[in-house]
Amino acid sequence: MIRYLRLKVHQIGRATKRSAFLNQYFPKLKDPVYWAGDRHSFAKAGFIGMFCMMLPIPFQMLLSSALAYYLRANIPLATALAWITNPLTMWPIWYGGYLFGTWVLGTPDLFAASAHITIGSQVWFNEVFPLIWKPFFLGNFLLGSLFGFVTYLMIGSFRWSYIRNLMNTVLRRH
Repeated sequence: MIRYLRLKVHQIGRATKRSAFLNQYFPKLKDPVYWAGDRHSFAKAGFIGMFCMMLPIPFQMLLSSALAYYLRANIPLATALAWITNPLTMWPIWYGGYLFGTWVLGTPDLFAASAHITIGSQVWFNEVFPLIWKPFFLGNFLLGSLFGFVTYLMIGSFRWSYIRNLMNTVLRRH
């Protein structure tokens, strides 16, 4: 299974590197730091992906890919981490960010007060959204920064040599 996934990633990377459009507008895309990378590239990608995951905006994946390109981070990791928020997970994640924002700003949670109004309707945009947008965006921005920073530190301090030596020790015993 791992061999198959490596092959697919390699094929996608090769097709991406040969794209005429991408080569015209992103000439440095063939640089190995974007695809294979090193610990610093992965750490930056971890920050970017986790930060973009928490942003309540459409096309987080494109934003994380563009930021990874301009900040010389691993593009596949940044893009994959942005996929954590998908249509199934975005509502609880963003609501958690909203609750964090209400806690930071000291404002009340208006979820129960607006339960009778359909989310996304004109009434909701006129009456509820002006009251919740500050804690919603601030909370998600702060949590994205916090999660990104923690991920950056975890990946940046991770030692592959320790895992490799541990695996070699275990395999030698058997």
